[in-house]
Amino acid sequence: MKFLGHPIHIILVHFPSALFPLSVFLSYLARIYEIEQFTITAVYMLIAGVVMGWLAGITGLIDLVVVAENKPHSLKKALWHGGINIVVLLIFTVFAFMHYKKLPTVEIDNNFKLIIKTIAVVTLMIGNFLGAELILKDKVLEK
Repeated sequence: MKFLGHPIHIILVHFPSALFPLSVFLSYLARIYEIEQFTITAVYMLIAGVVMGWLAGITGLIDLVVVAENKPHSLKKALWHGGINIVVLLIFTVFAFMHYKKLPTVEIDNNFKLIIKTIAVVTLMIGNFLGAELILKDKVLEK
């Protein structure tokens, strides 16, 4: 799926890929320094990442159909990429919903939530690595 000749999925994936780690980093700062403003910013980064993540996921699903037709040898890797990133997106969606329900008040994440979010970010990097391989090695954008 393209807009003005540019692949929309590839444009959109950069937002959650940046906003989720930023949100986790700010959550750690909030936990260490006990400053609520870090948590507030982390929550808004998380919500923005989730919104953009779902948009990226939808466009990625549309691109998956093209991969299945034009590059069937890359389909397994594309399914792993999408599957991993959707699981991560679901995890962050749950956290975003939990925070959103409590707005305008926020509470600093406990250690368990921080560990889960950190694991999710590392998992996101693995999914993104597979996505990069699809573009750079498998050349799924080329016909």
